Amino acid sequence: MKHLIPFVLLAVLVLSACARQTAEAERTSEEQASKNVRVLVIEPRDLREYLNISGPLRAVRATDLSTEEAGTVASIEHDKGSRVKKGDVIVLLKRELLAAQLAAARADRKMKAYNEERTRSLFEENSVSKQEMLLAHTQLENAKAAEEIARIRYERAAIKAPFDGIVTARMVEPGQLVVVGQKVARVVDPFTLQLDGGVTEKDIAYLKEGAEAEIFLDDGGMTAKGSVSWIGMEASETTGKFPVEIRIDNPDLRLRPGVVARARVLKTVYHDAVVIPRDAVVQRPGKLVVFVVEEDRAVERPVELGPDEGLMVLVRKGLRPGDKLVVRGQRDLSDGAPVVIQETATAPDGSIPSDPDVVREGAPR
Repeated sequence: MKHLIPFVLLAVLVLSACARQTAEAERTSEEQASKNVRVLVIEPRDLREYLNISGPLRAVRATDLSTEEAGTVASIEHDKGSRVKKGDVIVLLKRELLAAQLAAARADRKMKAYNEERTRSLFEENSVSKQEMLLAHTQLENAKAAEEIARIRYERAAIKAPFDGIVTARMVEPGQLVVVGQKVARVVDPFTLQLDGGVTEKDIAYLKEGAEAEIFLDDGGMTAKGSVSWIGMEASETTGKFPVEIRIDNPDLRLRPGVVARARVLKTVYHDAVVIPRDAVVQRPGKLVVFVVEEDRAVERPVELGPDEGLMVLVRKGLRPGDKLVVRGQRDLSDGAPVVIQETATAPDGSIPSDPDVVREGAPR
């Protein structure tokens, strides 16, 4: 029995040494498995929630021009694609006959004016009756009306632009005979556009006429600014939404009528809120989580999200100011995993200045 004691002690020492080596190996393996992460220290900030209103753009002023006189087209003064000012002649009809009628009416009016003046002088001298005076005056007024009719008909033979714009279509050719009411051209004012959209009953309470709007196209960033010009009182039977019109100044013609655009109108502002990059949120079965760093360990936190502003999102529950939120490397983490803070973000969107092609906070989705 005495001979077995040394062997037992030796076995205990060997087992103890193996245990220490195993523990040290596990610690070394664990240290080597630590993940390098970037964190963002949460600070309270404001978040703006927007209403997004999509719809087609159309010109506020656009019209087909039609003839008010029958005749033959003499010339096309401004063809399609031409910019025109209000009053510019677009299509001119032959109006020699109308000019002659105007000249005759003008001459008759001058004769009647002379006769009226002479009769008035005689009336004041009691040389003619009041009836003769009234007759001369009536003849002058009729002559004035006839001259005005002739002038209007002469002017109507020159079909003019009703407002500043661009000729987008021309429907007649020189020498063509046209009748009253026939369409000859189309003029569009592309410098003032309107977005026709709609909002739900829930959102209409946040809209006010005159509210500023930012206009976006699907293939780019903000392209123009506008304002809410009209809010409908009755919801559409088709969509169930209340119609909204947003007026847009388009002086450089960056926007074109007919395309679909999106207007972003400020809905409300959340002050001193917990706002984080949406990319920091990780999808787990049945829940959304984020990771924070506590004592060099990744701690999983379920979160409840609120409204967003572009790439930023408000957190209603799960985070508080001062938390070190993991914004880079979070998708490879598990609860309790060891981490090493390699970088600390300098911007609220989780970026640092050396990041390439950084998409900053507030960019439209």
